[in-house]
Amino acid sequence: MGTHSKAKSVRDHGPQGYRVVFADPVAGRLWIAATVSYLGDFIGLGALLLTAYTRSGGHPLGPAAVFGVQALPAFAASAGMGPWLDRIPRRAGMLTLCLTGAAAMAVPIVFGGLWPVLATAAVIGAVRTVFNAIRTGSIADGVPRDIRARLVALVSMSNQVSEVLGYLTGAGVAIAIGAGPALAADAATFIAAAALIAGIRLPPPAQARQRASMTTGIRTIMGDQTLSVLAPVVWIGLALCAMPQTLAATALSKTDRSWVPAALAAMAAGAAISAILVGRSSLGEKVRSQLRYVTGFGVMFLLTAAALKADPLLLVAGNFAIGLFSGWTVSAQTTFIHVVPPERMAHVTGTMIGSLIVLEGTGAVIFGAIAGAFGVPAAYLAAGVLLTVAGLAGQGYVRLHPKVRDLRRAPASRPSTAGAARNG
Repeated sequence: MGTHSKAKSVRDHGPQGYRVVFADPVAGRLWIAATVSYLGDFIGLGALLLTAYTRSGGHPLGPAAVFGVQALPAFAASAGMGPWLDRIPRRAGMLTLCLTGAAAMAVPIVFGGLWPVLATAAVIGAVRTVFNAIRTGSIADGVPRDIRARLVALVSMSNQVSEVLGYLTGAGVAIAIGAGPALAADAATFIAAAALIAGIRLPPPAQARQRASMTTGIRTIMGDQTLSVLAPVVWIGLALCAMPQTLAATALSKTDRSWVPAALAAMAAGAAISAILVGRSSLGEKVRSQLRYVTGFGVMFLLTAAALKADPLLLVAGNFAIGLFSGWTVSAQTTFIHVVPPERMAHVTGTMIGSLIVLEGTGAVIFGAIAGAFGVPAAYLAAGVLLTVAGLAGQGYVRLHPKVRDLRRAPASRPSTAGAARNG
């Protein structure tokens, strides 16, 4: 009871503060575990991207394939496991996935060539899909509605800060002494995250009256008047988020390769700042404002394309500016958690993450091919046009359909169950 009262007291005295996340035992541990895991993920990913670039003979499609190869296992995990995602015990599921990720990171250390890098990326694609789906279900079941936006913002901030530090460390270590130590560090953080998750006390997953089918996730999304508009724009926007990292080595290969880690990390640095600012706002309740943000996101890609014509090193500044306009992803995640019923949360999240990884991988390959044929500025230009048009089209639809903006109908979580779990 004391912990619950403490969380309530913090909310009363600081309704926009982040301390309430750490006062809640479920939210706090979820954030710490996510932070540890993310740091290792990006140390490993930075090493995998540089290793793929080297082992593919320096072709842009080498690092693009690291993202692209995740598509099939991510789709298989989201589609094949979707009906069971909300029935898997949350804590046990996350523990198993952490240990699977740790084992996968050993493959490129033991075996040479490009295929072990791609095999590891494929396994991580499936693990990432299922793990994030189950974690989002845990947030819906065990975290009070009034602090979810701040938890999502802190998790996103950790993701971006870890991306900065991880890319700098992973890519730097891979350049200096090889990828092995960076991949081993990633495996160690998977194990550390598992130890943290083992101490979380979660309520039983909310159970739907009817068993889900393979298509329940997508039908839930497209059957909601808000999500049916927001989801397609999210798919387009996040499908292009891997492009700056995919093309960093190619863009700077003829200038100074020592700038590659900075170019990999720049977008994440801007996104970390953006996440903290957005998390303290009510943007998760304002779909039209999110779509305006997406439009600005696209404009930053266009400006970066123009800057690269002047000097390739401006890629670092351009990627940072793109990151500053990526905060809409935090509010979009919050909107989904508010709107989707808790008993379908993991399934819907798995559907979104699986589709995003598929699109992210496809986008990385397509824009890697564009960069190889026409140059990196052309790839940024094409991405900017696509994002700007998507944002403007979404705004136009919402202007004609005002009810899309009304999130007050979102189902509430089970406060009594969550509260009992926290107090018990």
